[in-house]
Amino acid sequence: MQTLIPNEKHRILIVDDEVIITTQLQDFLKSMDYQVVGMANNGNEAVKMAREHKPDIILMDVVMPGSDLDGITAAGMIREELDIPVVFLTAYGGEKILERAKGVEPYGFVIKPFQGDELKAAIEVALYRKHAESQLKASEEQYRSVVDTATEAIITIDIHMKIIFWNRAAVVMYGYSQDEAAGKHFTFLISERFHRTIINEMDRMVLTEESDFVGKTTETIAIRKDGSEFPMEFSLASWIIRDEIFFTIIARNITERKKIESMKSDFVSLVSHQLKTPVAGMLGCIDNMLKGLTGQLSSQQIEYLRVMQDISKRNYRIISDLLNISRIERGVISLNIKPANLDEIVELAVREHKENIESKGLKLNIMKANGHISVMADQDKMVEALNNVIHNAFKFTDKGSISIVVKKTREYGTVEVHDTGRGIPAQQRASIFQRKQIFDGGPSTHGGCGLGLYIAHQFMQLQKGNILVKLNTDKGTTFIFEIPLGN
Repeated sequence: MQTLIPNEKHRILIVDDEVIITTQLQDFLKSMDYQVVGMANNGNEAVKMAREHKPDIILMDVVMPGSDLDGITAAGMIREELDIPVVFLTAYGGEKILERAKGVEPYGFVIKPFQGDELKAAIEVALYRKHAESQLKASEEQYRSVVDTATEAIITIDIHMKIIFWNRAAVVMYGYSQDEAAGKHFTFLISERFHRTIINEMDRMVLTEESDFVGKTTETIAIRKDGSEFPMEFSLASWIIRDEIFFTIIARNITERKKIESMKSDFVSLVSHQLKTPVAGMLGCIDNMLKGLTGQLSSQQIEYLRVMQDISKRNYRIISDLLNISRIERGVISLNIKPANLDEIVELAVREHKENIESKGLKLNIMKANGHISVMADQDKMVEALNNVIHNAFKFTDKGSISIVVKKTREYGTVEVHDTGRGIPAQQRASIFQRKQIFDGGPSTHGGCGLGLYIAHQFMQLQKGNILVKLNTDKGTTFIFEIPLGN
């Protein structure tokens, strides 16, 4: 066994039981500007010298008689313990030897007798592969470190929604180990009542490459290993490797956030309730004064009282809307669904606004269907939903008309509210019924469609109905209410 002095060049260990071969290799390698750190003549020496010198690469003869370790066995030990790449030298190309050699994942084969250019090519390829693998391993370790220290659950699933990876935060969040979760369908983490929605949306994403999940956060109810449920928010991204689609899900437990939202909602409800009573009292006093119950009023006093009345009515409406939103968010809206006359619902909704519409110079058209239309509705909620839309219609229609059309389809009683107003800006149409509109304030030409549309949408959903919007071809907007027919 001969040990050579190391230097800064790529360091190579030669292992061969033929002195002529090792000498020839040494000369070749020096001429190619490599450093030979040692030469071993059997498998045991190869393992010992690999541990001592930790070369960049080992050139290993496959068959070395006279040693209890042949080249393949020694290469396997070195690869497992030290992860040093091995290029095999062999004059034997039998299938059995090749199959054994493949098992230790060599970085190449050089057939004896070798040529200098072939040897150099095999070494350079092995060194490049080792460098690339080291970079990849470092990148993977960095990625895993980031993923494992993340506070959110990070889950990777395949195109069939089977879990193939998840991090430590997912173990803590759901209670399953990585092995317990691997291979299971993602929906086993979701409460059963939400399975169909999740599956349909994922199928749509795979087939059309479009989804409401991608680039957005979705709230649902998750379930732990012990069967307990908790509110969860997740986002999803897709990626492709070798034409295979995978998805990364980042999930968060939003229990604490929901508690805070509930506290805020309770506070809004309490404050709104306390404000509603005095505002109602003020409106009553103003009405009595305008009716002359407190004596003769001057024209200026009447003008001031009407301004106060308008302001109080607006405040009363805002407070009522805040109370409704608070109840919706807390899930404490009570329903009294029973057969109701759709024409009567429309009359009740129009009654509050009829005087204001006419005083503004707008024409009010009400077109009822032929015959009685019975619907299954909570009359108060239905009236309020219509009320909110009619309020917006007269408020933002400066001239023209407001038309209300009552119809009947196979499944629904419908009410269409048409106006000739300014319409809805294009950038707001997709979100006019969403909760975020609450934070945009009341309707204006510059932003927001107010509280009323969110409330109207929620009330219709609670009654198993719906509210739709479309722009008129000429001018204005049409809102369409659908409510299930009664008996």
